[in-house]
Amino acid sequence: MSGLKFAVTAGRNSGREWQARAWAQGFGVPYLRRGRSGSLEELCAKHGLDALLVATKLGAHVFTQEGRFFFHPSMADLRLKHVAAGEPDHLIEALALKPGAKVLDCTLGLASDAIVASYAVGTQGKVVGVEASPLLAFAVARGLQQYTTGRADVDAAMRRIQVVHARAEDYLKTVPPNSFDAVYFDPMFRFGVQTSANMKPLRPLAYEKPLDADVIRLALLAAPRVVVKERSEDFLRSLGCTEITGGRYSRVKYGIIGR
Repeated sequence: MSGLKFAVTAGRNSGREWQARAWAQGFGVPYLRRGRSGSLEELCAKHGLDALLVATKLGAHVFTQEGRFFFHPSMADLRLKHVAAGEPDHLIEALALKPGAKVLDCTLGLASDAIVASYAVGTQGKVVGVEASPLLAFAVARGLQQYTTGRADVDAAMRRIQVVHARAEDYLKTVPPNSFDAVYFDPMFRFGVQTSANMKPLRPLAYEKPLDADVIRLALLAAPRVVVKERSEDFLRSLGCTEITGGRYSRVKYGIIGR
């Protein structure tokens, strides 16, 4: 992600120029003033940018050549309605989550799974989400703290998530042994964006290093249980997954690796 070239601007007529300038200073990148005309596409092209971080009245937006991204709890809100009604959730079951558990999500992405995990572990639990993309980590971290769903329990679950901007393999090397009860990976976020319209704007931001056995070994030092979400059972077994769970009619599977 070190090669990502981006700048910061403000939404037109948003009154957020002061905020955009502060964000630009924090990242050490240029602040670009919006003119009275011209699109974000033109601004990117003029300055040779991969992305723009845009300060708007609704929060941080990320613009790329593929479209615009802003934080939304997405499917997490719907999934938690089912959980609240007593229905099972495959992620919660695969991670064996209980109130008070500590979870490390190594591929935070849009944070949908992290929100579900945070809800499941409750106020005494802990969820840390690691995201390699600086812009995605920034926008999601702010969204988790500011977005309101209208459900106090879901909002509280979002607020409890700790977002860390780092590569998973780098962060895992800093974690003391047995710091977590479970570590989670969703490589589909890295490679599934091509087929998902709502994730398409994130394609230029994606960190493309594939999940491998070395990272799994680091994860098993941090927690006794590692869960990988994937479509390919062969890939899961190649990583050492001894148990594979998931919905009967779903292509998505959860591979479980234990010590």
